Amino acid sequence: MKKAAALIALACLALTACGGDDDVSSASAGSSSSAGSSSGGGGSTSGTGGGTSGTSGGTSGTSGTGSTLTPRFEAIATAADGASFLTLVNGEGAKGFHYLGDLSFSGDGTIRSVFVNDGAGAIYTYELQTAQSGQTAFLSQANAEGARGFRYEGELGFGNLYRSDGTSATYSYQLAPAVGSPADFVTQANGQGQSGYWQVSPLFLDSTEVTLYMKNNASNATYTYEAVAPSASAADFVTQANSEGARGFRAKGTQVFGSASATVYVKDQTQSPTFTYQSAAVQTTNSGFVTQSNTLGAQGNAYFGDLAFGTAVSSFYFKPANCTGFLCTTLNPLIQN
Repeated sequence: MKKAAALIALACLALTACGGDDDVSSASAGSSSSAGSSSGGGGSTSGTGGGTSGTSGGTSGTSGTGSTLTPRFEAIATAADGASFLTLVNGEGAKGFHYLGDLSFSGDGTIRSVFVNDGAGAIYTYELQTAQSGQTAFLSQANAEGARGFRYEGELGFGNLYRSDGTSATYSYQLAPAVGSPADFVTQANGQGQSGYWQVSPLFLDSTEVTLYMKNNASNATYTYEAVAPSASAADFVTQANSEGARGFRAKGTQVFGSASATVYVKDQTQSPTFTYQSAAVQTTNSGFVTQSNTLGAQGNAYFGDLAFGTAVSSFYFKPANCTGFLCTTLNPLIQN
């Protein structure tokens, strides 16, 4: 994958947007990263096109301005090829589940495609396009898809994945040069954020590192960023994230800028949300993942990701309040997009 594996806290986050690529991450050195519980009852969901039955369950969520979402998770056997993958993600999308990534579980030796339904009532449609290696070609493709209402989800082994949520929103993209320090990143990201552009992730295009920014043309949101020193332990991260969350900043993950790393936080300046974080034991089986995440999801918690501090790995969840839009929801745990 050209998606800056060395740049985004890869020592921290276990779940990747790899979708059939050989970059499938193992859950924390043998333990599965995410959580998931079918607290609302276990069922089995059959994935089409190479997806065998996975575990699912949980209670459905509600939506609305500032309402509490109750995410539900599914973990389904991965697809073998691009056509089967599209069948799988579009089948899940028709049920309101969007794709997060593939996760390897050491406890049961499985790899599963993980999906979440945030309870917002959206229906998702996916497309795969040929992966691009050049900046001009990538921007041309992403902006053409964005004009049709499909947002860039990431590069998979099958190609570039794009997703529509069925709304009238369109998306625009820009590339910016890589920066050499956290301070330079904050300056760049805040400049983009004031124009409504959100940092997606670093990319390698034309053999050069760049940063991708995306704007939802149907939204008036503007973004401000902070980059703070990485935490030394799970407890330290919860303390830091809760301090930032009380001020309306959502964690986006740890990134590397030149020779320095920093944990990035972002705030939608048009809202006054809060975010409260907690840690949980990493699960080693896909059923344990679904059980944990659905149990916590039924309590209004969104899955953030798995973070490693030395050899210790924990799963993290957050509860948004007074929050609307995608920052309130479970995002791709690798890049938080």
